[in-house]
Amino acid sequence: MSGPPSHFEYHGDHPDRPHEQTTRVRWQKSQNRCPQVRVREHTCICLRPMYELCTAGGLWFVRRFTGKDLEIVVESSWMSAKAARTLWMRIMAGQAR
Repeated sequence: MSGPPSHFEYHGDHPDRPHEQTTRVRWQKSQNRCPQVRVREHTCICLRPMYELCTAGGLWFVRRFTGKDLEIVVESSWMSAKAARTLWMRIMAGQAR
């Protein structure tokens, strides 16, 4: 994978700045496990890192894009929808990175 699509129709939300007690997410190299991934939400492409809340194969996960051209892609562990939405909300609130 070589970064996020460059044709976002929606600008995207900006996550809050990280708090002092921010939880560190265990990021791992993206594995391309499923042929189709659906992006449910994403943060603004103008900020680094950029995040996507994704679902594939009945599981959910968060992708994190970094680097000058957002070429470095890592993802959270794959989990239930409820757990992934909780992680997403924590990232957006500045409570997890």
